[in-house]
Amino acid sequence: MAASGSSGASGSSGASDTSGKTSGRTRSSAEMPCHRMQLRSRRFRASSPDDVPLLVRVLAGNPATSAAILACLNTANASHLRRLHPAVAAVVAGVPWADTGTLVRDAVRWRAAFPAAVGARIVRLRAGRRAGGGPVPAAQVALAGVTQLTVHPRRLVADELLLRLPTSLRTLKVCKCRGLTTYASFAHLTSLTVLDCRCTSVVSGGMTGLPPSLQELDVSLAALPAGASLAGLMHLRVLRASYTRLDAVTLASLPPSLLELHVSHCKELGHGALFAHLPALHTLDASRTAIDDASLASMPPSLVFLNVRKCRNLTPAAVLPLLPALRLLDVSRTRVGDALMASLPPGLTEMRMARCSHVTAASTLAHVPALQALHSYGTNLAPGVLAGCRARGCAVPAAGVLRGHRHEVWSLVLLADGRLASGDERGKVRLWDVAAGGGEADVVFKARHVAAALAVLRDGHRLAVGVLFGNMEIWEVGVVPPVRTKRVGCCGGGVRAMVVLHDGHLAAGCEDGRVRIIDVEVGAVAAKLEGHTGRVPVMALAMLPDGTLVSGSWDGTVRVWDMGARACIATLAGHSGGIPVCSLAVLADGRLAIGSIDGTVQLWDVGTRACVGVLTGHAGCVKALASLPDGRLVSGWWDRSLRVWDTRPAAAAAGSHAAGVVPMVAFAHGIFTPYSLLLLPDGHLACPDWHVVHLLHVPPPAPYV
Repeated sequence: MAASGSSGASGSSGASDTSGKTSGRTRSSAEMPCHRMQLRSRRFRASSPDDVPLLVRVLAGNPATSAAILACLNTANASHLRRLHPAVAAVVAGVPWADTGTLVRDAVRWRAAFPAAVGARIVRLRAGRRAGGGPVPAAQVALAGVTQLTVHPRRLVADELLLRLPTSLRTLKVCKCRGLTTYASFAHLTSLTVLDCRCTSVVSGGMTGLPPSLQELDVSLAALPAGASLAGLMHLRVLRASYTRLDAVTLASLPPSLLELHVSHCKELGHGALFAHLPALHTLDASRTAIDDASLASMPPSLVFLNVRKCRNLTPAAVLPLLPALRLLDVSRTRVGDALMASLPPGLTEMRMARCSHVTAASTLAHVPALQALHSYGTNLAPGVLAGCRARGCAVPAAGVLRGHRHEVWSLVLLADGRLASGDERGKVRLWDVAAGGGEADVVFKARHVAAALAVLRDGHRLAVGVLFGNMEIWEVGVVPPVRTKRVGCCGGGVRAMVVLHDGHLAAGCEDGRVRIIDVEVGAVAAKLEGHTGRVPVMALAMLPDGTLVSGSWDGTVRVWDMGARACIATLAGHSGGIPVCSLAVLADGRLAIGSIDGTVQLWDVGTRACVGVLTGHAGCVKALASLPDGRLVSGWWDRSLRVWDTRPAAAAAGSHAAGVVPMVAFAHGIFTPYSLLLLPDGHLACPDWHVVHLLHVPPPAPYV
């Protein structure tokens, strides 16, 4: 049984040479189980009469349990695990490891440690020497029998490397290996079924160097020539060619065996692009291409997933052909109209249609009884249509919208009197009476520059505006019109985040990497908290229940501050490589959620300085987090979706999910990256989307007991 690289709930992994040595990076949470095993092993060794730890008995004596345990680990874990006992080392050596996540710096030593391994992620190949002085491709011998290989792009990889790869390979990833040229050939790898050559030049001369055995090919961001033919790849099932010059000619050459096609951002794919010759096509992502109404009409009836988001050539006359299998359709930010709505298949279960302004109140959805989720933002669908969908059990997140900003909204905060304040990139701050139905803002005032952060002072009627590229401003908002009472010249480069401290002072996270403590009554800086490195922005601040301040920075760390001593008392550095921190939130039980640019959210018990969970599985920066009173967490991603994570302890211990996996529901799609999320008193979630603020329904929690 091949071991997996890491589970969805594990932390980001530090690099390891898999020969028992780890790099200088922070130990990953994926390595933690091995250290716990070592401690338990010592306890059992002390108490067992025959001096054989129970862990050894399990791993070496029970093949089924051993396979289940080892499948949760990677080769970096196994480097520690095999030191426990010779019997365990023998078990580890016999596992067909398929770990392509852990770096292998020495292929020969790796093979000696894991003779049965079938997958690896290598940095470089070394050549050895025979006793007589002749060269021996020792690394090539070490890779014999490998079926899965990822070549790390850190080193310059030349075309000749490919000739040394074993013919047993079935999966090969050479993404971002810039040293590979148009002369690189994979033709001798006759068993190869999966090839990832993104961001390389290997296909810039055409497809002649690719083996006909390929079933999955990724050439995204590669130098694919216009008019290239893939007719020779008769077994191809999946093609990923986003951000390439793929055009109608290349599209016409695709084999009828194709099941998935990803061609987003292919600007030359337009007039004449037809899809009817792909009778097995299951998934098509043609977003941000120039396909037109004729292209849409040629879609094969086999389609289940169709994404034509931002296809500007689609018009109000566009209609769908008969697509009985279609389940998910995304037509966001296109000009489709009522004609397309009338052509929707009855089996459609999810519809995404953000900013489809040509859809009018005349459209209905009564002919789509299977619809389970409707993401309609910025359309003119009648309220009765939305209400009818909800009555049938369809999830419709949209509950309202606040219009009035003409520029991108950056910040949100709730005033003491229940009004919502929103600030945009031109400094406009609008105050909304959401309880009265929203509509236009009741009060508007303008700060000097980008209103990047807002905070309500303890008296409830003054609002602090953190200005990017400027100073902090204090506004009296209990009067009409609001009056600026102070301007605090405090921050190098401006303010990114703010939070009110327990003593009434204001903490400001600044562009220069410092956290400044502001005495708002005096209008001056009372203290500077220094510790973040690199003079990069402090992106987020949060207050723990005990009054401790935490700050997250672009330097990749979260620092914990004792506000009595005005000193840093801990640094939380759960990511290897200094992955920038973008957002923070404190859960209802006091745990800290940390959102990062790599798309993960770490959960920390700050008291014990321990990372207790990692929410993974999504690409893009976690720009905003919001803690719900029931213990759940909402996150906003660069992938234009909002997700709610059931971080309650009861959820982790119940349900049908794997142990340690936090249940997640993606409940809103098509909303541009939110800089801020805010839960309102009525239970709705306020979420910016460019120059509007959506009010959203948050799905209820699962009924765990």
